Amino acid sequence: MRARRKEKGASLVEVGLVLPMLLVLGLGLSEVGFLVIDYITAANAARSGARTGAAAADSAGADDAILEVVEEDACNLRYGDLVKVTVFEADPVDGSMPDPVSSKLVNTYVPSGALQCDAIGHALVCAGPPLSCDWDPTTDRDNVPPGFDAIGVEVEFSHTSVTKLFSYFTGTWADTAVMQLEPDTRA
Repeated sequence: MRARRKEKGASLVEVGLVLPMLLVLGLGLSEVGFLVIDYITAANAARSGARTGAAAADSAGADDAILEVVEEDACNLRYGDLVKVTVFEADPVDGSMPDPVSSKLVNTYVPSGALQCDAIGHALVCAGPPLSCDWDPTTDRDNVPPGFDAIGVEVEFSHTSVTKLFSYFTGTWADTAVMQLEPDTRA
């Protein structure tokens, strides 16, 4: 009988010790989930932009088409904001981006205001100095055999912690997609 009295409050103490840890774990897992949702959205936007750029190849409105597709996908960012979209000629070997400041093969676009999710057109504009938009689709993109260029699209977004308890999840994240330009079949 005496041993039973000593254990009477033990379960309450155990719950008091374990419950806060479970709550922190649950909130941390939900923060990871929120970040993953935004990251997948950015990855889809980059992939859609690269696919559109590969199809548009050397047409005059190639970058406009890329930006519209990326912006449409970026409207699905739930806990973050679009920071920058970079369209570039990817290295044929490893798909890497050339230096955005010194290379003329990189176009960098930033939002000029809020995304226009339901409007025609887009809110992304050339970033300006020291970055530029000198990579002209009509003259600088090669989609004639045998030397096809590869186009890359990098989508950068900022994500803010939803619960404000974990500062690690607040920051800027990016994903890149690279695709080979589709061949010119008009000849």
